Amino acid sequence: MFSQKIDAEKEWDADFVALSPIFEPLEYLAKKYSHFDNQWPALEDYQSELSSLPEPIKVLSGQSIKIVAQAGKPGHFHEHYAPRIYLTGEIQTRTENWHDFFQFLTWFMFPKTKAVINSLHIPAAKARIENNEDPGRRSPIENMLSLFDEGGAVIISSDESMLQMIRDFQWKELFWERREELEAKLKLVTFGHALYEKGLSTYIGMTANCILIHVDESVMQQGERAQLDYIDTELAQILQSAEIYKKPKDLSPFPLLGLPGWHEDNEIETFYDNERYFRPGRKKA
Repeated sequence: MFSQKIDAEKEWDADFVALSPIFEPLEYLAKKYSHFDNQWPALEDYQSELSSLPEPIKVLSGQSIKIVAQAGKPGHFHEHYAPRIYLTGEIQTRTENWHDFFQFLTWFMFPKTKAVINSLHIPAAKARIENNEDPGRRSPIENMLSLFDEGGAVIISSDESMLQMIRDFQWKELFWERREELEAKLKLVTFGHALYEKGLSTYIGMTANCILIHVDESVMQQGERAQLDYIDTELAQILQSAEIYKKPKDLSPFPLLGLPGWHEDNEIETFYDNERYFRPGRKKA
C-alpha cells in the first residue's frame, strides 16, 4: 500500500504535521525530528530514539525492537519481514522513505497493538512459507490485520448512535447534521502507516478502515497521550480476542475528509452529496 510516487515527489519536510489534521496524534513524536531541516533522519537516528527510551518496546517473543537496513529477498522463514520482527525484534527499514518512517513512529504510538498484530501473523505465515505455498494466499484474519496495520484507524466515541451512523454509512447525517457535536463526542486516530503517508498529499477518496470503540465520556476528556495509551490497550485486547474483527469487511470504511476541518470544501453542505466518496453502503451479497 505504500506509494513510490509519494517518496519520489515528497521530499523530507520536518514540518509535515502542518499538512493535515491526520498527523495530530503523532505531533509529539514529530517534534523529535524537527531539527532535521534539510535532510532525512538516518537509520542510526531512528535507533538512537529507541535506545533513549526508559523501557524498550518489545514484541511478544520478548525481543526489543531495533532498526536495521532492509535486506534482500528472504530465503527462509526467519528472514521474512514479520517473522524477523517476532524472532529478533529487527524491523527492516528503508532510508529516506515516508512509509517506513511512519511505520517506525506507530510503534511508539501503539506498542501493544503492533506487537499483537505481529504475533498473530506468525503461525499462518510459518505454515505457508515452510510448505512452499503461495505467500499471497493469506487467511481472512491475516488480510484484515494487514489492511488495518497499513490503512486503518480507530474511532472512539462516547455516543453509540454516532458509531452506528458509521456502520450504516449515514455520512451526511453524521458530518453535517451532527457537526456541532463531533468534536466533543467523536475522535479518529490514524493507526496505519500507509494512511499517514497518504496524508502528505490528501485527495478526495481517502478512506480509513476502522475499528470502532464506544468509550466513557471521561476518555474523551483525556489528554492526547493518555488517550493513545487507552486506545493501544483496548485495540490490543480486541485484536487478540479475534471475536469481532476476523476479516477485512469487519472493518468500517470511513471517508476521512468528511471530518470538519479536514478538507477546505467541507464547510459547504453539498460537499457531502458526492456519493462516489460518501458511499451509501455496501451491496449485500
